[in-house]
Amino acid sequence: MGYDDRRLIFAGAGGPGMGTPWGTIGALTKRILSPLGYELHIESRSSRTDNARYVGDGKADLGATHPTHAVAAYHGRDAYAGEEPRRNLRVIACINHPSWIGVAVKAKSEINDLADIKERRLPVRVKAGGGRAFDMIWAYYGLSRDEIEDYGGEFLQADLETPRVPWVLSGEFDLFVDTLYAAYTPEARHWWEASVLHDLRFLPLPDELIRSICEAGAGDPGFIPNRLMRGVSGNVPTVARLPQLIYTRDDMPEDFAYLLAKALDDNRHVFRETHIPYSYDSRNVARDVGIPLHPGAQRYYREMGYLS
Repeated sequence: MGYDDRRLIFAGAGGPGMGTPWGTIGALTKRILSPLGYELHIESRSSRTDNARYVGDGKADLGATHPTHAVAAYHGRDAYAGEEPRRNLRVIACINHPSWIGVAVKAKSEINDLADIKERRLPVRVKAGGGRAFDMIWAYYGLSRDEIEDYGGEFLQADLETPRVPWVLSGEFDLFVDTLYAAYTPEARHWWEASVLHDLRFLPLPDELIRSICEAGAGDPGFIPNRLMRGVSGNVPTVARLPQLIYTRDDMPEDFAYLLAKALDDNRHVFRETHIPYSYDSRNVARDVGIPLHPGAQRYYREMGYLS
C-alpha cells in the first residue's frame, strides 16, 4: 500500500459499521477519495491514544483523531510521556464536531458540586473521559483517580462491543464527567441511554476552570445547548471540545496533501450526510491547533483565501 498504487491506510477506530467518530471520518474520507481512484482501508485497531502512534510511526498513511491526542503525541507528553515526540505529524484539515464536556449526576443525588466528593469522601461510580482537560477538572477540585478509588469509588468503562451499557441499565452509576455530543455512538451512548432511563441533573463548570482549560489549549468556552438531551434545561456553561483532525505525516507527498485538502473542500456536503453532526467550515479548517499544517494543505488554503 502507498501513494504510488493509490492504496492507503486510514487510522480510524472501531470495526466497520460501529459508527465511531474517527472511523466515521475515515468512511467519509474514503467516500470522497474513491471517485479519484484511491482505495482507503480503515484500520480499526488505531483507537484512543494508539491513533497518533499508527500515523506518526508509519503504520497508517493518514487518520483522524482529537487534537489533544495529536498535540500530546507531537510533544511526547501526557499519555505519550517517555516516548519520542512525534514531530512528523502534520494537519490536513479541522472538521467541526459540536461536542462538550458534560458533568451530570442523577437528579436525586446529593452532589451539587464536584467539590462535594472530596469534602465528604464520596465513593462515586463515575464514567470519566481521559486527557488533559479531564485531568485539569479533577485537579481543580483537589481530586485524582487514585483518590476517588481510595474513597471506594470506581471508574466505569463502556464495552463498545455490547449492545447496551449494563451499568446504565441497572442504574449502578453516580456521575458522568465525559465528552457529550448529539450522536448515539459506542463512545457516547451511555449518555443517551442514561438520559432516557434515569433523570439526570447537569452541573456547570466554574468560569475559572473553563478559562484554565481553554488557556491550556484543550477547548473553547461554550455551553451544553438547552434541550440537547433530556435533563439539559437551560444552557449549561462548560468547555466546547476542539474540532476533530484529519492528519498525516510530513512525508506525505505535497501534491497529494493538496489534492486531499481540495477534495475535502469540494465535497464538504458529505460531512453533513452522516449520523454525527460534522461540518466543514472554511473559516476554521486551517485552525492552528498546535501542530503544523502540511505544506500541501497550506498551499491549497492560501490559494482559496482560507489562510492569510
